[in-house]
Amino acid sequence: MTSPRTHLQKQLRISVDKLYVGGEELLTEIEEGLNTCRIENPRVGFQGTAGSFGEQAALEYFSSGYAEMKNYRGFDDVLSAVASGEVDYGVLPIENSTAGDVLEVSDLIVQYNLYIVGEHTLRIRHNLLALPDAKLSDITQVYSHIQALNQCRQFIREHPGLEDVPYANTALAAEYISRKGDKSLASIGSIRCSELYNLKVLASDIQTVKNNFTRFIIIAKHMVLSPECNKISIAFSTAHSSGSLHSVLSHFAYNGLNLVKIQSRPRLDEPWEYLFFVDIEGNVEDANVLIALGRVRAQSSFFKLLGNYIHHGE
Repeated sequence: MTSPRTHLQKQLRISVDKLYVGGEELLTEIEEGLNTCRIENPRVGFQGTAGSFGEQAALEYFSSGYAEMKNYRGFDDVLSAVASGEVDYGVLPIENSTAGDVLEVSDLIVQYNLYIVGEHTLRIRHNLLALPDAKLSDITQVYSHIQALNQCRQFIREHPGLEDVPYANTALAAEYISRKGDKSLASIGSIRCSELYNLKVLASDIQTVKNNFTRFIIIAKHMVLSPECNKISIAFSTAHSSGSLHSVLSHFAYNGLNLVKIQSRPRLDEPWEYLFFVDIEGNVEDANVLIALGRVRAQSSFFKLLGNYIHHGE
């Protein structure tokens, strides 16, 4: 008896063969994803150290079972660990509701042959952290990740004596303040950071926009596809000609697909060319999605299917 999965794979191949030419590579990616399941008791990599928002997102996303957490200094280190098999999943910030996209992550995900298999939205609450004997009037420099500094820009402006200093990560910044032992220094980070590194909270919820959220993506070596997957992420580059982007995007509209986000970034390997990152609603097992992706791929000088995963809504 033919299994439902085998039948579905045959139907996908028939759809691709009939609807557009040149889709074999895309179809192979999809078929591999159909045969992949989420790993139980996984090894999970995140950027930063204990107390970082990346660790918090990883702990919340993988809360249903045991997961071994491993921290890495840079975003590229997390992706490299996933690619080499050192960890099963990577957790990376991709977008903040007030500061916008994490551009370094956007650039990196097209360089690795990896996929987005999930996402997790984390509410961010920033706090000014300093040594236990420090007062706000003592602080002259505040350290944190550039995204956190941007999200607290109004607070920093309201205190003219504060010089903001970008640092690799919010938790690493808190660790640095604790280690330096200088009460003129502070960091911006979570309450957990204050507990882990014996720091005092000088000011709470200092983010400019109180409803502040960061969306994290979950990265793996293979797609993990199911009928419940309802969000697709792709990256592509179009020809440098009038109307080329409109022509590519029209395939989503013609096939009844809702485009929920588009972002452009310069191509690092091709001066004056741009990559477009697009999120659409849909599942790659649907024929109209296959048609749209196949035609976008055919009209693109570069195309990468970044993933098809479950979006739970805000």
